[in-house]
Amino acid sequence: MIFSDLVMSWLTPPRFPAPAFPIEPTRFSLTLPDVPLEGFPTAHYPEVLGVHKTVACYEWPTESKNAPTVLLSHGWGGCAAQFAAWIKPLHAAGYRVLAYDAPAHGASEGTLASAPANAATLKALADWSGQPLHGVIAHSLGAIATTLALAAGVQARQLVFLGPVCYVADGLKNHGLREGLSDSEADALVAYFQSEFSTDLTLLSALKGVDSPPPLTIFHDRTDTSVPYDEAETIAAHWPGATLVEVTRVGHTRILLARGVIQQALSALDGSATPQETQPAP
Repeated sequence: MIFSDLVMSWLTPPRFPAPAFPIEPTRFSLTLPDVPLEGFPTAHYPEVLGVHKTVACYEWPTESKNAPTVLLSHGWGGCAAQFAAWIKPLHAAGYRVLAYDAPAHGASEGTLASAPANAATLKALADWSGQPLHGVIAHSLGAIATTLALAAGVQARQLVFLGPVCYVADGLKNHGLREGLSDSEADALVAYFQSEFSTDLTLLSALKGVDSPPPLTIFHDRTDTSVPYDEAETIAAHWPGATLVEVTRVGHTRILLARGVIQQALSALDGSATPQETQPAP
């Protein structure tokens, strides 16, 4: 398999059955505009950026038109419904909640996906909302998408990252190794990707484009086998004023179900408490 085929197969996310939402949302669609974002030039790879794809979006409105808005950003192979456990607590706390399925995820169009495609969706939904976001809660690759969206002009007062990815290139190298490449060949695959798309697409690169990064709280499990804990440590070390909370026994996806994480994330969103080490939901 040649490098270009390996990259395209890597950019094809899996689709999994989605859990049901506990509160039925208002569902609508948006068509993604040609959004300028770092990496993945649209002139050569519009499919990868999701340009002009129709994406599924979800809103849980409140009675107050002035309610603060929290937007949910899923990760690779995920969808909005992965945040099912968050909807009732956020809504009960008075937040208007927005979520989406990025291109090639959930109910959205497309076969190829990327962090910039996710970011373009986040930005389109934030622009549609008509007001600066109170907060963004992002899982895994959604952390890079959120940072790219901030660099593209999205405003948010508070951020929560759950098991965040910092280095996309690591995932690509591991993909090459799984496909039978040697270590040196996998490094060459990463170099090909960086040359082809003119980016290394790390969260740290995206962060350089954010003028005033909002406060960030990170929750991550040290035993996460999908995204190493040291990626969260790296993000926390470079993000001004970030708080890193070590979570136990939740791994990479069960962190989305942990009641202790949800409760402390709500405290972080309203600034009422500094999160501490927490336990998963029983």
